[in-house]
Amino acid sequence: MRSNNWRLARFAFVYFNSQASIFLIPSLLEASSYQGIAGIACGSLLSLIVLFAVVYIGKLHPSASFVEFGTQIIGKGLHRIMVFLLLVWCVYYASYDIQNFVIFFGTNYLKGTPPWFIQVIIGLVVIYVVSRGVRTIVYMSDGLFLVILCSTLFIFFFFAQKANFQMLPALVRYFEFPIFFKNTLATFSVITEWVVFLFLAPQFKIGKGTFLTLAVASIGNCTIVMLDWIFTLLNFSPHYAKQIQYPFLEIIRSMINEGLLENSAPFIIGVWTASMFIHCSFLIYVAAKCTAYLTKGKSKAVIIPALVAIAIAIAFYYAYHLSAYQTHYFSFAVVLIWTLIECIPLYYAIAAMIRFRKKPILK
Repeated sequence: MRSNNWRLARFAFVYFNSQASIFLIPSLLEASSYQGIAGIACGSLLSLIVLFAVVYIGKLHPSASFVEFGTQIIGKGLHRIMVFLLLVWCVYYASYDIQNFVIFFGTNYLKGTPPWFIQVIIGLVVIYVVSRGVRTIVYMSDGLFLVILCSTLFIFFFFAQKANFQMLPALVRYFEFPIFFKNTLATFSVITEWVVFLFLAPQFKIGKGTFLTLAVASIGNCTIVMLDWIFTLLNFSPHYAKQIQYPFLEIIRSMINEGLLENSAPFIIGVWTASMFIHCSFLIYVAAKCTAYLTKGKSKAVIIPALVAIAIAIAFYYAYHLSAYQTHYFSFAVVLIWTLIECIPLYYAIAAMIRFRKKPILK
């Protein structure tokens, strides 16, 4: 596959967009009221540190997969533990994606449809996409990039129509460090999944200019999340916004009621759905790579269906235990776990800097 840094940046933009735009905003509004913007900015800046570590590790052996050369950095035993943690995290995160699909479509468009039916359909699509390989996933994101960017700007235009800009001064008048700290970690945990990008090699060569282009994608996503949060606050006020599960969908509904988006709404929802499929599919792809390494390539044919089946089983449990899902998804403990997993590249980078300080890089 012909690879370049900007294609990798476009993939990063699409990969992070669905989670940050749809699911980060409600959690920030729930906890922050007016001071979410500081947490978004700080969390985004901290994520660049992990991105630097990912690029550093990728440059050590750009022609090989991370699971193949990680043992040379931290040792075989510890590397297998890290790969196993990534495997569990990816499958569990994919179950969140599947459950989010069920909640979103089950409560808005497919009312009365059994959750298991939606989950099975999603699972079959994910199995098909992942089985086609990472090339298909990347090409899908390549085609979606401009569509997502344009539709996001389109939505911002409608957000601005009813925004109460008189609330803007309140954004800089309130500050409480505990809230700022939680918002920073919440943002960091959502937009710092850079560890999975180590599994794109050798299809994508990480080298000169990679950090800069990926940083541009990260800053672009950060800007969109900030605007999403600000316009949601200015449209719904902090008190009402906390009660809305999907602010993005609410603004579309209000425009449909006024006859402005009757034909555009399904298209916009479809674009977001496609980006969610890319996110879920790539997580399963990474989990499959981890499983293949841990099992030494045995039973390759059943790895992807088995991983998707496990993710569906977890999502099925959450579908009938929504209180447990809400507690787990928005809990601070989960944010901390996500943060520890997503900082895995930092552990490898620090170890590599110590081990290869006076030695040549990996061969």
